[in-house]
Amino acid sequence: MKQAHPKVSLTDHYARELAVQLAKGQSPQRSSDLDQYLQSSPHEIFAAFEGAACHMPPAGKDEALALAYLLLLQGLLEHLRYRTDSGYADAAKLIEEFQAEVAAQAEAEKIDGRMLAFVSGTLHQARIPASPALIAASQKQHVNDDESEPLPADIRAALSGFVEACGGNPFKLVGSFLEVGHAMPVEARSTFVAGLALSGMADARPAAVLFLLDPEPTVRAAASEALAKVASALSPTDVRRLIAIRNWRPKKERASVDAIIRRARAAGIDCAQWPAGAAEMIGATAIDGSLAQAFLLLSPAGKKKIVSSILTKGRIADAWCNEPESPRKIRAALADANRDAPMLVVSHSYLDHVVSHQLALDIDCGDVPPLGLLQVAETLGGADWQPARMEFDDTLAGLIVEMPKAMFKPDAIDKVLRNSSRLAGLDPIEETWFEDGPDIDRTLDGWSGRNRAKLVAYLLQSTIARHRNRWADLFLRTALWMREAPPEAGLAWRELVLVAKALADGRDMSAIGLMHDIALRTIAAYTDRADA
Repeated sequence: MKQAHPKVSLTDHYARELAVQLAKGQSPQRSSDLDQYLQSSPHEIFAAFEGAACHMPPAGKDEALALAYLLLLQGLLEHLRYRTDSGYADAAKLIEEFQAEVAAQAEAEKIDGRMLAFVSGTLHQARIPASPALIAASQKQHVNDDESEPLPADIRAALSGFVEACGGNPFKLVGSFLEVGHAMPVEARSTFVAGLALSGMADARPAAVLFLLDPEPTVRAAASEALAKVASALSPTDVRRLIAIRNWRPKKERASVDAIIRRARAAGIDCAQWPAGAAEMIGATAIDGSLAQAFLLLSPAGKKKIVSSILTKGRIADAWCNEPESPRKIRAALADANRDAPMLVVSHSYLDHVVSHQLALDIDCGDVPPLGLLQVAETLGGADWQPARMEFDDTLAGLIVEMPKAMFKPDAIDKVLRNSSRLAGLDPIEETWFEDGPDIDRTLDGWSGRNRAKLVAYLLQSTIARHRNRWADLFLRTALWMREAPPEAGLAWRELVLVAKALADGRDMSAIGLMHDIALRTIAAYTDRADA
């Protein structure tokens, strides 16, 4: 008789695949099957955490496999965070339950401080705030474990070791601290930041400047207060960075930065020039249904290249720079990016306008952009990114003047709207264009088996109609993106402008083919979720 083999879960299966790639020094590859798993398996966060804790040394014996489970955990948490952003209470509850479970295992000493730090970093990467329970567990771990205590009595020695471990690179130092310190109490993080500024170490002060972009307002305030005391000891590069990020902060926080700059100037400190840099290529993906858009930038670095990226999603969601890499690895990275989403080579001015717009959205919410945005700006050799909204009416008017007047004849407009689901260039994009949220679920609950045409009509008159301004904005921004393509590409950006205008003008959605297809995809997405 054949021996029965235990069934391998999808979580274990994907973790093993990723572990093989990590062990070979390869970048983890995302497939459509893996993305579907991450989207449809939210409760697997517990299995991914258990797998990481089981295999991570010293308790386990396979660090590559443990890191693979953590990568899965990060992806699962990201998708849960997307759902919380859409208003799903069950996703927020699941994240809360997960953090409570991790905290309980830490309290019971079933996981050590190292594993707790890994989970904290994973939450940071998924942009999920640490819960009070996890912060309390982390604080207790630090108190009980002298080796992991973040701020021992000899703080200068601790800071010196931290700076040295990061090679004096302030971006690396702050990025590492944001991960490991994600579950650290705000007071302890503020003390750490102030210690960097007041330590007297020249390599520590630049990191304190970068903490002016910390996600937590209390930490930003601590950095401002400490830097004001040592303004006369700042470097010209510090002053340049202060000036660059001054307007990236909420308006009520800018006066404190101005005071630091004035004191530095009074001490005779000049503003350094931006480092030499450039962008050989700027690629931008289409804007998906969640309003996310990614930029991929390629910059020279001797015989190698630097890949950097900016992700926008109603704000500057993420930004990062890789270390210089060989042309072979760069080609592979670009190929992967093109597989993930349609991408166009765009102009520097297009990038500038989008980043400035997203910065304005950040500021309006009282937030700051991620630290990586400054690093990308320096890689480009300087970028004058100031918060400035792309107002819908102004943007629409600017595009309309470039369009033939014949397109605005009533019959021509009606034809475009009817056929808008078949506009050139939309095929690879519109798959992600559908509605998703608790209001959609409430609308569709109970409609199973009923007339599909009536359901589409109802959606277009109710839930989707309430979001017409959002769709008009998405279409207009997509038209701007399409306009970046060369004329021979034949992308129908002008027709999409007409669709955006029709929505903004209150046109009946049932007369717009593109909106009809969005309603159909909304029903299909709901059905897939219900069947999962």
